[in-house]
Amino acid sequence: MKTTLTLFALALVLSACDQKERAVIRQESRDAAEQIKESAIELKDQVAAAVHSEGNKLRIKGTWNEAKGKLKQKYAELTDDDLLYVEGKEDELYGRVQKRLGKERVEVEKIFEEL
Repeated sequence: MKTTLTLFALALVLSACDQKERAVIRQESRDAAEQIKESAIELKDQVAAAVHSEGNKLRIKGTWNEAKGKLKQKYAELTDDDLLYVEGKEDELYGRVQKRLGKERVEVEKIFEEL
């Protein structure tokens, strides 16, 4: 009888260990799923920013002379050299305008969007 109770107690302990292990695995799975979700959201935001930036490049390319005139009217400190547009080097254009106006990149992109 004593052996049976000991075996029963041992079975309960093993059962409890399995439950604890399963609980740990479930929590680790939840944590991993949350990390994947956060990474997916971050990647989605990066893709949206890249698409948005690409959209600016195409729009600027189409009407650059008009946009350049508007920029010079609104921001007299901008020179022709600052506004030199070379296809494929839009980032340099943004950088020159950003430096001349003393604004953040996001602010410069917004200026171009508003043209």
